[in-house]
Amino acid sequence: MSLTGVERFVLAYIYYEYGGKIYFQASSNTPEEYLAEFITEEFLPRKNPNFARVVAGFAEALRGLKDKGYVSMTGYEVNLTDDGKREAMKVPQEEYRELKRKFTKV
Repeated sequence: MSLTGVERFVLAYIYYEYGGKIYFQASSNTPEEYLAEFITEEFLPRKNPNFARVVAGFAEALRGLKDKGYVSMTGYEVNLTDDGKREAMKVPQEEYRELKRKFTKV
């Protein structure tokens, strides 16, 4: 299955920043929306005019990764599956850092 650029970035983010697992608190939002906001806040302040657009993109990427079997979301955690870890490791750490720099400039 092919991944979008945002999906590849989200996989690499979860893998390199959190070792493949993120715990989160319950929210009135869906887990994908909550995690997308969580990830976006690392790169952009909420007052940035692109904040909502980036959140929507990350949420869509998380839904796609879940549908493709690369992440599992249960209760209060998101985990990379074995397939997700393999795909995340295909993104070299230097490429991930460059993508991360680009997201901070959105």
